[in-house]
Amino acid sequence: MGDAQVSPPDWSRLMHIGAHQGDIPLRPDLDELGLDEVHRVCNRAWAYSRADFEPRIDQPLAESQWRETCALAGSIAESLILSAASFVEAEWHQRAIDAGTEPSGMALAQRYLADSSVDSTVSVGHRLMNFVARVARTNPETRERFASIRELEALSDTYIPFRTETPKAWLSLEAAALKKLRKAIPAVHQGSIDALRALVASTTWQKLTATRAENFHRWRKEHEYVLGIDESSGHMSDVLDEAGNVVGKRFFGSRRGHRISDGLTARTTYLAGEGVREVARAVEAAITDTLDNLPQLTNGFVLEIDANGHTRRMGGISI
Repeated sequence: MGDAQVSPPDWSRLMHIGAHQGDIPLRPDLDELGLDEVHRVCNRAWAYSRADFEPRIDQPLAESQWRETCALAGSIAESLILSAASFVEAEWHQRAIDAGTEPSGMALAQRYLADSSVDSTVSVGHRLMNFVARVARTNPETRERFASIRELEALSDTYIPFRTETPKAWLSLEAAALKKLRKAIPAVHQGSIDALRALVASTTWQKLTATRAENFHRWRKEHEYVLGIDESSGHMSDVLDEAGNVVGKRFFGSRRGHRISDGLTARTTYLAGEGVREVARAVEAAITDTLDNLPQLTNGFVLEIDANGHTRRMGGISI
């Protein structure tokens, strides 16, 4: 006879989130997960951020639009690295569970970390949209065009970097808003727009936003490890008459577990990895496009950052 099946617990109380396995072979390597590239992109975004530049000598630093793009680049890099680290932890949990070095119930933590990675990655995509919009609005003519477009008017001349707090000045990365932005800004930003368009059209981005929306706005499904609830679970079932009408209930000695979450942890973990890599590619494209066109956008200011995030040259003052 086979081994008796162990019934899942009704619920599980986690004592911690991290894998806490120490520096052992179970910990995934960055290059193995494709995250070495994500770290490289973060280094480039941080280098852009820490340049902390304002090309115009007559521009107050506290209201500098270029310095606000630097602040956004640093924020993007930090959130992206947190997304990558959360994905590493999720993968680490799976390996530890498979190896029997931690209990199977820690899979709840695995999915939580994967969800957290997804959430942070989506936030990076939205922030990147706002980075591109703020690079573009350094041009006075672009700000004038923004003033004539309802969805963008909060980023016209009334907007003051670092100080304006209206939510309307923060755009969401979705197709309709991106189309408005594309039509309003000069062709010099086409590389950044192309990166955003490729990201928002990707299957990965659509899955990321759908996962985040379901978890945040709707029903985040309980983990498959526990005896959760769906339409077919529970300790009773309907009794039907010959016509198919419900005429009573039949009780069981034990509860049937839910099935709606089957495989969800593995799918979410996979999506977290796909998402952080996909968004990192868009971040690098936008940073590179901005650096390439910076002399044209600023009347001569140069910022050169190599592929690994080392600043090679910075200088030139626009007046």
